[in-house]
Amino acid sequence: MKENIKSVVVLTAICLVVAVLLAYTNSITAPIIAANKAASANESLLVVMPEATGFEDITATLTNVPATVKQVHKETSGMGHVIILGTTTQFSSDEMAITVAIGADGKISGIALTGYYESKDFGADYPNTYIGQDSALGGVDIVAGTTFSSTAFKDAITDAFNVLIENNLIAAGQKSEEQLIAEVMPLALPGCVNSLGTAVVTPVEGFAAPITQAYKANNNCGYIYVVSTDAGSVVVGVNAFGVAQAFDLEGNNVTGEAADAVSAAQAANPVLATANLDNNTTNATAAAPEGAVITPVEGLGTFSDVIAAFTAVAGEETQYIVITQPLGYNNEAMKMLTVFNANGEVVVFKTLSEMIIHGEYYSTHSLTDESAYKAQFVGLTESTYSDDMTLVAGATMTANAVASNFNSAFEAFNLIKEVVG
Repeated sequence: MKENIKSVVVLTAICLVVAVLLAYTNSITAPIIAANKAASANESLLVVMPEATGFEDITATLTNVPATVKQVHKETSGMGHVIILGTTTQFSSDEMAITVAIGADGKISGIALTGYYESKDFGADYPNTYIGQDSALGGVDIVAGTTFSSTAFKDAITDAFNVLIENNLIAAGQKSEEQLIAEVMPLALPGCVNSLGTAVVTPVEGFAAPITQAYKANNNCGYIYVVSTDAGSVVVGVNAFGVAQAFDLEGNNVTGEAADAVSAAQAANPVLATANLDNNTTNATAAAPEGAVITPVEGLGTFSDVIAAFTAVAGEETQYIVITQPLGYNNEAMKMLTVFNANGEVVVFKTLSEMIIHGEYYSTHSLTDESAYKAQFVGLTESTYSDDMTLVAGATMTANAVASNFNSAFEAFNLIKEVVG
């Protein structure tokens, strides 16, 4: 018994000694570890702001911080801020990591891509094109072939600027007129806009004053014109049916006030639905009941990706045919046709171009039965349809194009009923 008690006392004493030693060791090493961690964190910040004296994490003190902004560090001597960003694209669930230094003058002084997981690289030099830019980002382009990753990169940098501007830490840069025009284009003609919000257009030559710039939508849904007026430039979208709307460079709809600009834009080029009438009529006839009388719909006021519309009358039955060209992968137009009965139910849905384009890219898509995929939409109405029905795993751009088709087609059907009854 005495031996047992003695063993317990000895073990207890050893434990107490060890605990004291550990506490003492921790009191010495904890500050060192904390200092090392701080130094390591500062080291990553010093990569983009090497002359900094020190940094203070002010993230918790800021408002309206977007999810892409992970940390905001203030340089303690007043040189500016370093922002740590994380963003994803539609092709990877892993975050692209970016560290950017924005000086007190509101311009980027340093930038580093610290994490990148995309299969296609936009190039080691791309981040450096941002050096010297203010929040207007006037000299930065999206990289062809890596549209989604370079757009995600640019959007994240924009978020970094916005959080500093909204918290009154820097002044906003002044956007050029060309930038403002590019931002207004999606308002003027939404149908030519891809899933990233960019107007996909080709410049047109041979226009005359007051038109200063002209563009044709790559998917034939209309034209965009920049027209000079006494009040400044306006951006006019003319849809495939010749209907137009105008916006000033602040994004305000000025169609009524800019009547002369609208008229000039409408007169600049032939109406696309009329110019492509023969081909579209052939497609409509093939989808309509045999012997139906096919009549093109004119003056349809949709600014979506609808490129043609028809009524098909067979006896006492009238059907409504809508042809769209939504943008798919690599901004390629995917031509689709939807037929409605008088009750707004889908009677036919077919594609007039390849459904899954760029098969080598979509090699892992889940669409194994294209006929069954299309058949699921037959019988649906606007109230029973959902964009979720269009989802195709591994082929996001195709699914987005199908969803765009149906949203545009249902809108067009409602407008046709108003126009022709």
